[in-house]
Amino acid sequence: MGEGRVKAPKPLARNLRSHCPMAGLISLRRARTWFAVDVGSSSIKIAEVTEARDGPRVLRTGVLPVPAGAAENGFVRRTDVLGHAIREFAGPPPGKPRRAVVSIPGRGVIIKRLRIREPNLGKLDDVIEFEAMDALPEDPNNVNIDYHVLGPSEEGGGLEVLLVAGRKSLVENYVDLVEAAGLVPAIAEVDHFALRSGSSLGVDGPADALVHTGACSTIIHVPADEAPGYTRELPVGGEQFTESLAANLGVSRDEAEAVKLGRPSAEAAGLVNALCEEFAANVSRGLALVGTLSAGTGPRQVSLSGGGALLPGLAPSLARALEAEVRVSGPFFGPHLSPDELHTGPAFAVVAGLVTRNPFE
Repeated sequence: MGEGRVKAPKPLARNLRSHCPMAGLISLRRARTWFAVDVGSSSIKIAEVTEARDGPRVLRTGVLPVPAGAAENGFVRRTDVLGHAIREFAGPPPGKPRRAVVSIPGRGVIIKRLRIREPNLGKLDDVIEFEAMDALPEDPNNVNIDYHVLGPSEEGGGLEVLLVAGRKSLVENYVDLVEAAGLVPAIAEVDHFALRSGSSLGVDGPADALVHTGACSTIIHVPADEAPGYTRELPVGGEQFTESLAANLGVSRDEAEAVKLGRPSAEAAGLVNALCEEFAANVSRGLALVGTLSAGTGPRQVSLSGGGALLPGLAPSLARALEAEVRVSGPFFGPHLSPDELHTGPAFAVVAGLVTRNPFE
């Protein structure tokens, strides 16, 4: 397991994989394929993936629009509508149903670091589930749990374990979506874990801090040598930019969206810059709460991703506020995709991490 990777919840993984009794078999006739799915409040980012000798290979990507209200606050409200969109992208299965790896929002996940003093490796699952009863702030029956052994305890004796618990209602919501799309749900991955895994696949490699801005929220993640790092989510994203521009300029939402994405407008230039500066200040305060950037001798680097990463002026504003080098993440998945698809790279940062989770392993 690579640095920063956390497996899907063990009970969850067992439950999901029970849908596919052939999970452990290897097909000798064709390369196995699956789908990586990241659901946002304004769009679904999806990739079709196949196995290759040098690792997973992305065959194609898609950005599927999400109607207003179909997905809100990390919860899928219109499973039928979004499931149909994914099914249309996937197309008819060539034979047996294909699997999917899907991200779930970190806001619905509890992460705890545990020390197991006298681990019984033969019954570690049972030991972890018992320890979770005291470690979790809610009834363990309401969550799916997973754990990752970090290594021997620094205090001597025992093991350090990372406990991950996803609320069952949230996990089942995404399982229902994947099944509505005609796919087999195989792995559910926390979005900021996927974001961290995907960041290492960009052309510039890993960064000291990750800022992923979506339509309605922004994830700030500071990787650490020991998982899981530090994460904070801000309730601000590209949609707030659009709403503010529409209200202040007295224009329609579509016109405001065009201005936000760079259409020349002398009247809006100052307002766009002010919104970028305000966003950067919010990120700076968020970083101050989750930890400082790397104190290495080289320049500090921040990776900016998400659908809002290409907003004109956003990266420079962040660079000034953080006094760091800010680079827009991506492109991912090249050279197998066309330049147009690579241009959407920043929005696929979470998908890039999901691609690394092979559901057949």
